[in-house]
Amino acid sequence: MKKIYYILFLLILPLVGCSDFLEQDNKSNVPRDQFYGTATGYNSLMNTVYSSLRAIYGIEPWIFCAGTDLYASGRNKVPDGLGTYKGLLDSDPDVKKFYTNCYAGIQLANTAIYYADHTESTDLLGQYKAEARFIRAYYYYLLVQNFGGVALVKDMIDSPVVSFERKSATDTYAFIISEMEDLKSSLPAKTPVFGRVDQRTVNHFLAKTYLCRGYETFGTAADFTKAAEYADAAINNQTLSTSFNNLFWPDQKNEQDEEVIWSVQYDESSIATPTSGNMQQAFFGTYLGGVEDGNKYTTSTLTPTIRLHQLFSKGDTRYEGTFMVQFYTHYYDFYTKSKQLDTEKVLYYYPPAWQVADTAAWRAANPATRSKTVIIPMQENTLTVSGKPTTYIAAMSGDVYGVAVVRKFDDPTSVFSTTGSTRDVILARVGESYLVAAEAYYKAGNTDKAAERINVVRKRAAAAGYDMSIKASDVSIDFILDERARELAGEYHRWMDLKRTGKLIEYAVKYNPNIIGADYFKGVDGQNKILRPIPLDAINLNQAKVEQNPGY
Repeated sequence: MKKIYYILFLLILPLVGCSDFLEQDNKSNVPRDQFYGTATGYNSLMNTVYSSLRAIYGIEPWIFCAGTDLYASGRNKVPDGLGTYKGLLDSDPDVKKFYTNCYAGIQLANTAIYYADHTESTDLLGQYKAEARFIRAYYYYLLVQNFGGVALVKDMIDSPVVSFERKSATDTYAFIISEMEDLKSSLPAKTPVFGRVDQRTVNHFLAKTYLCRGYETFGTAADFTKAAEYADAAINNQTLSTSFNNLFWPDQKNEQDEEVIWSVQYDESSIATPTSGNMQQAFFGTYLGGVEDGNKYTTSTLTPTIRLHQLFSKGDTRYEGTFMVQFYTHYYDFYTKSKQLDTEKVLYYYPPAWQVADTAAWRAANPATRSKTVIIPMQENTLTVSGKPTTYIAAMSGDVYGVAVVRKFDDPTSVFSTTGSTRDVILARVGESYLVAAEAYYKAGNTDKAAERINVVRKRAAAAGYDMSIKASDVSIDFILDERARELAGEYHRWMDLKRTGKLIEYAVKYNPNIIGADYFKGVDGQNKILRPIPLDAINLNQAKVEQNPGY
């Protein structure tokens, strides 16, 4: 049981039978084959496959959000590599961690796939094998977006392997699509056990995979057609019946809303300690105060840029559904059922730009609870950063690290810790499926259907009395990216959105105050660093010849 299997170029130390997850489950030192050969052991292995996603989404979200138009350095500086590209090297520790964690998840999935054919028969064994195959394909989806073509490891490794051929992006996409299309029929249309993979999950990510491939040099118009087809299958005529605010209000029933297709689970009973959760709250957090006020911890590291604030217009309920515009001196006041303040407590109110003229009316509407309210209008401050005039949202005491910060992921039950949140991390929801369909239809040349799909999302977002619908002539890639920003702020999609659409350099330079110019993306060979670098150790330890990505 304690034998360690090395995959040298993957840098993965004890895998399969020796992971921390599995050691907790298999306390009796039963040999691996015997343990996984039982229904109990195999179920434990499947739980570990799902839990491997926490290594990707429970940590700092640099890979998904840094270096984009929507999030920049706040009180704390983002890493130079992923935050600005200027210092992004093939030895970057965050890239190496992501790369390694993806392959660790792949190896766990390969182990579950292998033991599905070497364990006690159960009615759900075929389904479980399909779930493991999907999660493996999902890891390859993440890898191909970030690195291009990668080595395709399809078998469980139980002896030393030192040579892995890097496949082309064409081959990697083909494998992902082939796997997902083949395994889908072995899954239920909609899982009765929330959090498990089902056909909706597969349809959503088949749509995204086809959409991404369509933009590649080897992609075709047919990819966009297939993406639209699968996105509509994921939607399955489902309306967006839950309000945006309620969808993200911190309540377990909202985390399991019918709109949520797939998420990384963080139930309190499944984590070892109160600080074994995820960092999403800490990075997009709630309050700027400290524990002395009963407030939750925020690193203030990825702060929304002024660009994100300015993308919203009057009547869009997603603004206050996304940002905390009311700051109470005591944390839990915001979550009391009455939402009433003790008159002795102070409320800081940061109205969005279009509401500044209405603040007097806002105060007069409830003078008893708002008499001590400090109203701070949204405004822009221009500072000089590295010789570049940089525009920020103004904040208290002249700070530049945010005013109305993202509150979608607020977790009032968490402890004071960067990793204290036990709210699930949403990976796919129907609201995004509509926007994937819209982008696919647009790229396929059908702007009428693209506008139709976008309007479903905007109708849910519109306040009473507002018509936010658009016409087919309004649809463009820029509009779609803006709509994705409004709908999906903080949801770990932005870097891949900009990379996919070819807008990464343009948007980052224009809107991110940390990125001074396009030269930040230039590599040693004069080419732009768009893909992440294959970690240097992964190249040096691999006996197969592996070419590095352009720019490194």
